[in-house]
This record gives sequence, C-alpha cells and structure tokens, in this order.
Amino acid sequence: MHEVAGGPATTDDVAVAATTTGHGTGETASGRRRRWPAALVALAVVVLGAVGLAMPTEPVRADVTEHFDLARPQEPVLPDEGRSYRVTAQDDGLSRIDLVLATYMGSIDCTLVATLSDGDDVLGSSQTPCDDIPDNEAVPVLVLDPLADSDGRTYRLDLSLAPGSVVGPSLWESQTGVDAIVTRYGEAEPGAARLALVVDRMADYAGPWGTPVGLVLLVLAAAGAVALLVLRPRWGLVAVVALVVVRGLLWATLVPPLQGMDEGAHFANAQFIAEEGRLPDWATEDHRYGAYSDSLEVASEGMHVSSHRPSDRPDFGPDAVEELRDTDTDAGVRSDGTGAAASYPPAYYGPAAAFYALAPDDTVSQVQAVRLWSVALGALAVVLAWAFAGEVFGGRRWPQAFLTGAVALQPMVAHQFAIVNNDAWVITAGFAALWLAARMVRSARAPWLMLAAGAAAGAGALGKPFAAIIVVPVAVGWLLGKVRYRVRDVRTLVVEPLLAAAGVALTYGVWLVASRLLGLNSSLGFPQSPDDGARDLVTYLATQYDPELGEARGLWIRQFWGDFGWVNTPLPNVVYDIVFGTYVVVAIAVVAWTVLVVRERRRRDEEARRLDALILLCLSAAVGAVLGMYVVEYLFFASSGRTDLLQGRYVLLITPALLALPVLLAERFRRRASTAPVASGILLAAVAVLHVLSVAVVVRHYYL
Repeated sequence: MHEVAGGPATTDDVAVAATTTGHGTGETASGRRRRWPAALVALAVVVLGAVGLAMPTEPVRADVTEHFDLARPQEPVLPDEGRSYRVTAQDDGLSRIDLVLATYMGSIDCTLVATLSDGDDVLGSSQTPCDDIPDNEAVPVLVLDPLADSDGRTYRLDLSLAPGSVVGPSLWESQTGVDAIVTRYGEAEPGAARLALVVDRMADYAGPWGTPVGLVLLVLAAAGAVALLVLRPRWGLVAVVALVVVRGLLWATLVPPLQGMDEGAHFANAQFIAEEGRLPDWATEDHRYGAYSDSLEVASEGMHVSSHRPSDRPDFGPDAVEELRDTDTDAGVRSDGTGAAASYPPAYYGPAAAFYALAPDDTVSQVQAVRLWSVALGALAVVLAWAFAGEVFGGRRWPQAFLTGAVALQPMVAHQFAIVNNDAWVITAGFAALWLAARMVRSARAPWLMLAAGAAAGAGALGKPFAAIIVVPVAVGWLLGKVRYRVRDVRTLVVEPLLAAAGVALTYGVWLVASRLLGLNSSLGFPQSPDDGARDLVTYLATQYDPELGEARGLWIRQFWGDFGWVNTPLPNVVYDIVFGTYVVVAIAVVAWTVLVVRERRRRDEEARRLDALILLCLSAAVGAVLGMYVVEYLFFASSGRTDLLQGRYVLLITPALLALPVLLAERFRRRASTAPVASGILLAAVAVLHVLSVAVVVRHYYL
C-alpha cells in the first residue's frame, strides 16, 4: 500500500511537536502554555464536583420504598368532593409526599391542597398550583417537618381544591391497585452528607469493585489517569485507556443491574448460550420455558425495571438483598432463547456468555460479570478513538488526548460501555471505521485499509444491521483520498471497493453461511402489519414534519447526549437547550466554511486541503448516520406502519467525528498552533462537566 503524507510540516506543526515531546527542563514555553486547557478541564471538574457536594439535596426515599406502574387515573379531585388515601411510612423522618397525577394534558384549572393527618391531628398541609403539576410525573404536593417516629405508621392524605378551582387532577392507580404515592424522609442536606448513603446503596448490587473501598480506589485511579494525561501527554493513550476502564467500572456500579436500555433482553442471549451451549433462534418452535428465564424475571422484578419512575429502582439494605438472592436461587435459568434480542448475531453474546460462566451463581452477579465484557470493548473503542484523533490532528498529542478524552467522557458512550447491550460492539466497530476512513483521506492507494474497513462494517452488522451506516464515512474517506491525490487508475478504483466487499463477506458473510449451516433463522425482517393505510415515502415524511423539531431534538440531542436508564432519566432541560444552541453554532460555522472553501478553492495550501477533507469526512459521518437511520425507519414504516424505531444511541458510533468537527472548524478558521489544543481542551472541559452532571442525575434517580 502506498500512502502519501498529509503535506509538509508547517512551523505550527513543529511548535506543537516541540510541545508534545518536551519534558523536564527541556520542555518549551509553548508546551507549558498548552497545559492551560488541561488545567481548565481539571478545574471545571473539581469546581463542579465541589459545587455539587455543597448544594442541598432533597429528602431521600427509604431503603425499601413504593413501587408502581400506571394503570388508570382515579376519579379527579373536584371542588366539592375531595379524595382520601392511606400513606404508610417506610422509615422515620417522613417529611415529603410526592404523587403521580394525571392533569389531562394541563387542561385542569385549580390549586391542589394536600393535608396529612394522624387520626384527628393535622400534621401538615401544602398548596400546589395545578399549573406546576407535570402530567404523569412525580411531583411534591406536601412538605412538612420530619416526623420522628413515622416508620411503619399509616397516615391519611386528603386532597382537595382551594376556592376558585374548576377541576382538579387525578391520582394514578397501579395495575396492582397501589396508589402512585412516593414518600421521602429527612431534611435537605448538602450532597456531601449523602455520600455515605449513596455508596452503601450502590454496593448492595455492585460487583466486587463496587464496595466502598473499591469505589475509593477507582476514584483515585481516575484521578491518577487524569494527572498522567496532563503531566505526560506522551503517555496519553495509557492514560485514556486507564480512564475508560475506571469509567466503565464506575458506571457499571452506578447503574443498577438490568436498568440499562434493553439490558434484560441482551443478557438473556448470553444466559441462553452459557446455559444451553447453543445459539438462540428467535424462530424456533420449541417453546418449553418462555422467552426469558425465571431467574431473569425474578431479578428484573427485584430491580423494579418495569415500574414507573421514580419507583423504578431496587430496594436497598441487607434484608432486600438477601430476599432477592434467596428467590433467585430457587428460580430456573432455562429459557427458549426467543427474547427481543434473539434475532441478533452472536458476536457480542459469545464472549458475554464466557463472562457469565465465570460469575457466581446468582443473576445480579452474572449481569455485573457480563458488563465487564462491555467495559473491555470500551477500552478497545477508546484505542480506536485515539487512532482516529491521531489521524485528525497529525499526531499532535494535546488535541489528540483532549478529543479522545471527550469521546471517553461522552455520557451516553460511558453508559453504553457499562451495561449489557450489543450497542457496545456496534460503537466499537463504528470507531474502527472512522479511524480507517480518516486514514484513507491521506492515502492515494488503500487496498488493505478498504479490506479492513469492510471488515469493520461487517463486524458492526454482526452487532446490529443498522451498523451499515458506517459505510458512509468509509466511502467518503476513500473518495477524498482518491480526489485529493487525483487517482485515475481504473484498477485501483475497481479493486479497492471489491476488497471492502470482501471484508464484509469475511465477517457478516461468514455469519450468514454459518447460520444457514446451523439451521438458524438469521433474517432480520421488520414486523408486518395487515392494517390499511398509506406506507409510501410522502406519508412517512409527513409523520416526521415538526416545525418545533420536538421529536428530532428528543432523538439526536436528548437521547444522544444523556437520557439514562430505559430512556427515562433525563438531564435538566437547560442542558439540551445548550447542546441545541451548540449545534446551531456549528451549523452556522459549516455554512461559513463552505463559503470559505468556495472562495479559496484555487489558492488553498496543502494544510487547508487536509483540514477541508477531514471536515467533510466528519460532517458526512454525522449527517450520513442520521439520514441513514431515517432510511432504516422508513423501511420499518413501510413494513409495519409504525414510526417508533429510532433511538439517539444508535448513532453513538459517530461520536469521534461529531466531537472533532467543531475543533477542525476552529482550526480551519484560525490557523495557529494553539487553536486545536485550546478548542479541544474547551470541548473536553464541557464534556467532562456534562459527565459529572450525568453521574449526579443517575445518583439522584436511583439512590436518593
């Protein structure tokens, strides 16, 4: 393979090279100046952490708390007819009552009055304007001084309307007849005062690394990795790999077992392979045990996966843990292998089954063991992200390290590499394809790169078929290399795409042949719907029309950047607004860049051409991924008539390109040696702050 370097070194490149190689007394002044973005990252995290620990937290839920799913709204509270409910405290210090209320899309007009009584004694009363009550979400309706001896006592909660109200809300009832009431205990305290409680609760269902001592060691290891990254950028790869492993273990402890998106379905595949010694077949006619094993059902119930938030969390404490383990011990592990993820190829699940087999014989421990496979994939993915960043920045260590760190700390990337889900496999394959695509930008001839890129695409499809969207950056990178070096050799232009096809055949093609030989149904067709109705492209596009971009923002901002659990644990809305504003700024910058390229098309130097090619690659990866997912959903719509296929996490595989885009644009507009380190440092600081905030949101949801 013949490669052409991306142009002669500029004086800026030399300056940066001096920065990245200097150490000790030989480090240049420029190198010392470039440490300030790293200091900015550390300062941002430390300040945010200190502020978070100092800020007050709301009263907490008890170790054992209420759990419910929503079945039907009860009769509404009316001006002349109040409603009464029984509330049993789960701990001492009852101080707040939250309700899940139906407001009928905000159509009610009232002020809700909540009163708590113990016999004839009124313990407290609060008023809540109905405009402040979200529909079908938990909202505080009563706050009172903590009741010292409330544990186990039952109180009466009366709901009524203040004078002038028209009609009030309805309290939801669960399918089991339980009212949608959540009790909280104690007073508001600084976050630091809750640390011991959070750590103790996290340890109840964590792996060996999630004990209080283990968590302290992990935090120290993370701090050491950051220090190594800042003090010795030449060791950046070692630092980010260590950081990613620690990140994975911390998030595996942070998210309770089976609380990751679709985690139970993916775990079921690994369990079936380990227990049965064969691959699942979603089309089997052998139905003896059910789609999921009894042990998985027991663990899912123990984690309260299907409960409505905020009641969708496990119970804590020795008694709750022991009860779950005893019930799990008596439950069977056999299943039919026909769960929701049974149609996926086994690339992720085969190694996952090996991790399952090494775990103790209880479902929680087995889930945590299989999560280690996702953590290992996360380490491989960050190596590939490092390689991609090296191609983008020409081996300059500071921006390479900062961009890779930003990818590693992207909250949803962290989440997906800590749970049982084959998205971890797909994301890793996507990172590999991006690296190869970026390398092809500076390659006149790339036969082996195309073979490897095809293998990456095929490997991605061995996780989920939509991984085919990674062929977009591969094709663009290959074309850019050929245009940049004016390759006209017909043999090269024909053979290299064929080699990419061969790479797909050697990966996904092998699976298709093997599944046929094994008698497995490897088809992944969409469900068919006999319902009448138009299924054409125009009708589909009409379903997507939304001038306010509500659904698009939910997918490509909210779900991409952070909506945890089963997509029901969001970040504050202001975060999504900031991200949307950032997207708008980047879009404006892309338009300005397009104008710049047109104006300078005949007088660009080699470095400008390199930057333009990489910007186009990153832009095509991001846009191509989103458009590709809409194509997939249209096919789904044409088959089923439904438009609920897409999730933002499906395009996490283009995260390195998306994060590199603003840095490259900044460098294109300001051709200085400091631009890339400063821009990537600011990017890393912003993502690190978002990461810390995401951890706080998950902690609040599951442990407070």
